[in-house]
Amino acid sequence: MKTRNYQRSIVNNWNDINWNKAETNLADLQYKILKAHRREDCQKVSTMQHALIKSFSARCLAVRKVTSNKGGHSPGIDGKTYNTDIEKFEVIQALYDLSEYKADPVRRVYIPRPDGKKRPLGIPTMKDRIVQTLYLFALDPIAEEQADTRSYGFRKFHGVHDCVTYLKLICSSYTATRRHILDADIEQFFPSVSHQWLLDNIPIDKKILREFLKAGFCEDFTFHPANEGFPQGSPISPVLANMSLNGLREWLGDEFLFVRYADDFLVLGKTKQVLEEKALPRIRKFLEPRSLRLNLEKTQIKDISEGFDYLSFNFREYPDPTRIKGTKKGIFLVKPSSKNVKRFKRELSEVVRIHRKLPINVLIQVLNRKLRGWSEHYRTVTSQITFSSISYHLWKVCYRMLRKRHRTRNATWIFNKYFTKVEGNKWILCKKTMKGSEEEIEIKLFQIAYVDIKRHALCLSLNPYDPTNYDYFQSRVIKKSRYSIFLGRVRSQLLKKQKGICPVCNGKLVGWEDVEVHHVTPRKRGGSDKLKNLRLLHKTCHKQVTVSKNEYLRAIWRKNGIID
Repeated sequence: MKTRNYQRSIVNNWNDINWNKAETNLADLQYKILKAHRREDCQKVSTMQHALIKSFSARCLAVRKVTSNKGGHSPGIDGKTYNTDIEKFEVIQALYDLSEYKADPVRRVYIPRPDGKKRPLGIPTMKDRIVQTLYLFALDPIAEEQADTRSYGFRKFHGVHDCVTYLKLICSSYTATRRHILDADIEQFFPSVSHQWLLDNIPIDKKILREFLKAGFCEDFTFHPANEGFPQGSPISPVLANMSLNGLREWLGDEFLFVRYADDFLVLGKTKQVLEEKALPRIRKFLEPRSLRLNLEKTQIKDISEGFDYLSFNFREYPDPTRIKGTKKGIFLVKPSSKNVKRFKRELSEVVRIHRKLPINVLIQVLNRKLRGWSEHYRTVTSQITFSSISYHLWKVCYRMLRKRHRTRNATWIFNKYFTKVEGNKWILCKKTMKGSEEEIEIKLFQIAYVDIKRHALCLSLNPYDPTNYDYFQSRVIKKSRYSIFLGRVRSQLLKKQKGICPVCNGKLVGWEDVEVHHVTPRKRGGSDKLKNLRLLHKTCHKQVTVSKNEYLRAIWRKNGIID
């Protein structure tokens, strides 16, 4: 509490907030909640959660997280967004007293699904998102402690690649006896979870939780009350979903292997009969108190030799007489699912079509973002042939577009104007500019075919809010930053140099917030574009370093080599 009062007394605007100190204070409060939970001291847990909600640091970080992420400019039913620094700081002050808090209905929107249908999303107001994020800070340490060992969805430092890696390890082993997969699908999970079960089992303020759950939604200017479920799209929804299904692994027993990503889970058993007669009834019994049920039409049981799709990846054991060993009948491979590959090729073709009349450098920038993101996601599995296929498809689409753009020009002219040679490949799309008498490459297309495959190391089931585990998770951040290709060449080099950490707030650079390149010595004062003069910062941190006049913060930045 002393820290909160101290910060409130010296901070008068958004750009004077010490984000590093705020992160440290929040981590300290979250660890105290975790310790109280481990002692099963419910009263202490409630007290520390209340202290966290009131703390200046948590309120600052909640506002920053909501306003800085990619959905930060999507308003709720009130149409409000907090775009200015004054508005953000006013919200921080207003959040101190939530005794009269009332949640507004969410705005219902629909987004397309891969199968052609539409998925309903609920967009809360900005204030409701910030309040939910505050309570998420207070709830997540407990959620991580209670999490199933093989649950990887929407958890700090865990993700899709951990899920995929674990499945590959257990399915490709020559001692694996569980060769049948139960792909379970819960019918209408988010709209169906029992409110009463959540109120009885989620350890946060019941009054506030009831406000979140009972807010309802607005669609076509009509209010719809909520008697069950919660909206998909709220900040706290993924953690509520995880906590609703925690314990399913233990419930199934050691007879089965289990892996879950949010509400999508697989159960591995020795035979189809065992999965049907034992696993399915246990799952139904587990889901019943939560008012959930399985969608039997989409719930399937397959042998690993048949193959199955999960989380946009395809898993299959291919027959190979030279690799038969133990229970293995061939080689087990994980690849991008064919549906996702076809969809991505269509997206690339559409991007080229939309940008066909724009300058070539604009098209290359858009394509590079898509190619880098897609290859970063799939480079941990057997994707080399897929990457080459996408590269060839994109070359055909771009070349066809350029021939149509310049109908009177021949292939040699098009090659000289738009293509260059790199590592033996002379058909690299690029933007050429003249500097004096020499021709230089301004920007060139990212070559997905040359992306190296980097296997993912499975994350241990440790609680990231326990300080004894900080070094382990920090090492994972450093390793990921070392091989990341998600950003451009210069930014990737800075990410590696900074070990994946923003020097202003000491937070992860690759995450929910955009990043920008900062010049230690500004270019207007003769600063160069060399790496030694550059730093990679979060967008919020970069703005703060640029505009803040706080001498205390500037002294810290100067000491850390962020400003000259």
